[in-house]
Amino acid sequence: MSQTINDVSYPVILLVGKTGAGKSTLGNMLLKQPHDDGHFQVSADMESVTQECSTAIISIDGITYNIIDTPGIFDTQLVTDKILEEIAKTIKKCKYGIKAILFVFEAKRFSAEQRGVLEGIRNFFGEGATNYIIAIFSHATKAQIYDRDIMRKAWNQPVCSFIEDIENRWGISPNSDYFPPDDPTHQARLGEIKAFISSMRGVYTTEQLEESLQEQEEAFRQKEEEEERKKHEHEEKLKEIARKEAEEAHKRKVEQIERERKAKQEYEENLKRKQQQEAEEKHRQMVEKMKQEERERKIQEENLRKKQQQEEEERYRRKLEQMRQEKEREEELRRQREREWEL
Repeated sequence: MSQTINDVSYPVILLVGKTGAGKSTLGNMLLKQPHDDGHFQVSADMESVTQECSTAIISIDGITYNIIDTPGIFDTQLVTDKILEEIAKTIKKCKYGIKAILFVFEAKRFSAEQRGVLEGIRNFFGEGATNYIIAIFSHATKAQIYDRDIMRKAWNQPVCSFIEDIENRWGISPNSDYFPPDDPTHQARLGEIKAFISSMRGVYTTEQLEESLQEQEEAFRQKEEEEERKKHEHEEKLKEIARKEAEEAHKRKVEQIERERKAKQEYEENLKRKQQQEAEEKHRQMVEKMKQEERERKIQEENLRKKQQQEEEERYRRKLEQMRQEKEREEELRRQREREWEL
């Protein structure tokens, strides 16, 4: 039997986790419905189908609960204020509290990421919510589903630490392709999850959520106040720095004026000597320039003479070479005619 969120009339079993982790699939199996065609819509890809919370009625050990499927609240790319607001609004309607929070994640993704997701749950629901979390491993291998010890041996340190934090409350979501709903292994894995739910003491209340949200708001307010205080202190420091810099600039200006006065006096005293030195240096440079130009002129004339001589020698050499080649050609012609006569 399905209900709207406005009709939450029993303690709640909350399904949370990342998109594609298998929350909706587990919910359908707990409802004894086809895992991929039940009350909760299942997506074939990683795009979240569940953007709003949906609920259904379930009975465990004779006690009636509302089981609620949530959006991918901890998706890095999908978390929005709208989704968080939707989940908070839903929980506030759970007047009989939350019996269990089933945190579903893929068995193959054993990494420190799960601890980050756990921190996300704590931050959103508050530290008290940890007492109601049951970890559910999904997408497990056939061997892991069949034997819990095989699953346990696959854990690394982050997973072990995570399970310890929630007092060893964990289960395995069965795969209907490996073990059909009437298979004892399928029923055993779901039975273990239901047993954990039934054994939970008390419920997570809307008051606890309100307290958590208020704490988050207070922490946010304090953070803003601290940032504003630091901003004000920074501005005051900047003003003090500006004042000191202005005083230092004025002091430097006075000192600069005094230095300029002394420098001007020294300049005037040295100006005549400098002008005289410049005149002498200019005369010396002119004389040196004339000498240099004369040397360069002679060098150019000598280079020109050598160049002309080389060119004349080269022309004479080419002429001799040409005469030699012509003589060789004539000699060759003569020999050729002699050979022709002999023939």
